[in-house]
Amino acid sequence: MDLKPGEFRAACRGCHGGCVHVLSVKDGKVVGLRPDKDAPLNQGHACIKGLSIIEQMYHPDRLLHPMKRIGPRGSGQWEQISWDEALDTIAQRLGELRKNHGAECISAITGTGRHLVPYLWRFTRTLGTPNITSAGALICLGPRKNAGFSTAGAYSCVDYYGDTKPECIVVWGANPTVSGADGELQWHPRRCAQEGTKFIVVDPQKTEIAEKAELWLRVRPGADGALALGLLNIIIQEGLYDHEFIDNWTFGFEQLRDRCTEYDLTRVSEITWIPKEQIRQAAYMMATVKPMALEWGCAFEQSYNATQTSRAIYMLPAITGNYDVPGGFVEGKHIAPTKRDPIDASPALMNDFPYRSLKPYAHPHQILNAVRTGQPYKIRAMLSFANNSIISLPDSKFVYESLLRLEFFVCMDIFMTPTAAHADIVLPAALWPEVDCVFCMPEFSEHTVLCQQKVVQVGECRSDEEVFIELCRRMGLDYGAESQQDLIDRELENMSSRFPEMKGLNFQKMKELGYFTPKRSYYNYKKRGGFNTPSGKFEFCSNEIAQLGGDPLPFWQEPPLTPISRPELGREYPYILMTGGRRQQYFISNNRQIKSLRRQYPFPLVRMHPHTAAENGVAEGDWIYIRTSRGQITQKTKLEPDMDPRVINCDFGWWYPEAGAPDYGWHESNANVLTSSDNGCDPYMGSYQLRGILCAICKNEDCHIEQRYYSSALYAKTPVDPSDCAGSKRRAGNF
Repeated sequence: MDLKPGEFRAACRGCHGGCVHVLSVKDGKVVGLRPDKDAPLNQGHACIKGLSIIEQMYHPDRLLHPMKRIGPRGSGQWEQISWDEALDTIAQRLGELRKNHGAECISAITGTGRHLVPYLWRFTRTLGTPNITSAGALICLGPRKNAGFSTAGAYSCVDYYGDTKPECIVVWGANPTVSGADGELQWHPRRCAQEGTKFIVVDPQKTEIAEKAELWLRVRPGADGALALGLLNIIIQEGLYDHEFIDNWTFGFEQLRDRCTEYDLTRVSEITWIPKEQIRQAAYMMATVKPMALEWGCAFEQSYNATQTSRAIYMLPAITGNYDVPGGFVEGKHIAPTKRDPIDASPALMNDFPYRSLKPYAHPHQILNAVRTGQPYKIRAMLSFANNSIISLPDSKFVYESLLRLEFFVCMDIFMTPTAAHADIVLPAALWPEVDCVFCMPEFSEHTVLCQQKVVQVGECRSDEEVFIELCRRMGLDYGAESQQDLIDRELENMSSRFPEMKGLNFQKMKELGYFTPKRSYYNYKKRGGFNTPSGKFEFCSNEIAQLGGDPLPFWQEPPLTPISRPELGREYPYILMTGGRRQQYFISNNRQIKSLRRQYPFPLVRMHPHTAAENGVAEGDWIYIRTSRGQITQKTKLEPDMDPRVINCDFGWWYPEAGAPDYGWHESNANVLTSSDNGCDPYMGSYQLRGILCAICKNEDCHIEQRYYSSALYAKTPVDPSDCAGSKRRAGNF
């Protein structure tokens, strides 16, 4: 696509990223956006989050200047300051803390994947603290990523990009047409469905893609691991596996076969609530419809069995002969390893779990507990980047109280959030059209190199990377780069050393291109003579996990907070709750103040079967209380006739900008008020159990959330179409 004067290509980061758009700039302001029809991942499409970027950038409530707290923490009293004062204050406070208490008293926290993550790693290691933390490493991609690397030495994804299309896609614990979480997923499943690909969907709720699926397996929340092992058992016992692959390229098949006999069809049906005939049908489809690929999400990662469930599911494409084949479940290219190991990554001290993420994150609960107890040492300061901890971390009350006890708290974000409102210094963060960056997507499967580029300056907003470099300079520390440009050029040089077709590709050229896709190859394990594992084979029996003292074979066990494991608790809390509902308009806790998006989906919805609602005196549209042993929130009822009457699903990430400072209604509808951070964790990685927990419901007779919204300045009485302000007509379509 040729560019006109004043037009620039840039990759959107409204979620993890991957869609390339053409931005129109006039008089120093972005005035239009259209999706690049030639871009390899979005192919001319855009979601409503990306289309709303102009509204986001020039929103009247956006943070535009550094601010410091002048009243008590959480008082909402702020004073605008200069960048020099903000950076000098932060550098001075961190320097004093390092000198008096050691660098380990400082922690940094980040949220889901953004451009800043690898550079925050470099920053914390330069400071000398191992205490970087993120919940994402535990409940969003981390267990899946580790499953791939400990089993096959690689992470894999669906081959949407080659000449051979997938004939079958297993969508497990994901809703790709809504969330598009890993960089490209919204458009390609739609195209595959239109072209006749068969889908098997594993999900407690009938998603949009499940409506069109050949087979929908309505699994009990938290029982995914048992289902995966049951499917493996059928495939093995009935000889449906790929004998050539098993005989020549795998390790531990006999042990896996013996383990899977514990998961016979009758037992698995009882555990999962799925009829036997559906489980058998799914096993035969996976084994016989080729090529088959796996599209998986974070639902089963947010559970007590996260690690072993991820490994069992990862084995299904391999055992059926669909691993790294055209149109199948293909290995990532590993284009940009510099994003994973920019500096020495010494082990995090506050992580008691034996099988950690490949990046040694500290565990968020242990960091916050160290703020409160001083054990194993006291965390005194925290730097938060792209993270709304009070909303995104489990046990929100515990998080809130912990943040209040910090001696020094810095938060960098785009808008004032419930978390930023309790900081000492708040820094204004740049949005994606204001940031220079090169990155790869899909996440960890790395199909394409993409370019963000700064095309405008809004207020005094800066990129997080600039802040890391400048803080190190003011503290007399060697960050290892003088500018963001240095880091980008170094990354591109590293990529070109392994991909000759990228030779000579510098940042200036990347800005012109917008993206670059190295050629994909298949059957890479055959070409290199094996897998990047200790045995050189695809490891059903993991040597890495065995060395860590864990069970090298996948297994499933009943989580600690279910009606089966805790029947007495089940009598008080009779329903099984999922807390992961996501909508197209939002990404985690973002965008609740964006009018065009909020109008489309103004309130959090809790979904349940009509019988469940009726037995609690609840009707469609009623606000209800959802209660667990941890707390109580309220959301608006949506009836779903296809749901199991024993299951309830509430929306995630909710807070209310219109509720005002300092709390912004973080406690009203926030699903993490209901969750726990100190029990029910996966024993290998520490993943939280956020799904499959016990709850009760009752009608909320006196809710004022709707009235507050409709009477606020946030409510736009005239509907706003985000495509109008973005100058685009090509949006996400339906099936």
